[in-house]
Amino acid sequence: MSDAQSTWHLDGGRAMTLAGSGEARRLAVARGRVWLTLSGTAEAPAEDQWLEAGEALALAPGQTAVLEGWPAADFQLLLPPVSAAAGRGLLGRRFFGG
Repeated sequence: MSDAQSTWHLDGGRAMTLAGSGEARRLAVARGRVWLTLSGTAEAPAEDQWLEAGEALALAPGQTAVLEGWPAADFQLLLPPVSAAAGRGLLGRRFFGG
């Protein structure tokens, strides 16, 4: 991953596992094509999907994904923005005694 660009690169033939997170995330393909397998739930089995450059997919909280570039790909793993009110609540109490 490049710190400046926050973009991950997948070489062809290499797989990467994105562990589940406590919050929703968005996987966006910047270049190439990604083959991914999403973890299943009690209601829905695991599934394979293809994402092309310019496409994105929402990952639910706790959902894992195994990705492979075909033949290679660049992608971003994006987090939803935190609302200003939520940020103020945490920082306000901690730093400003609010």
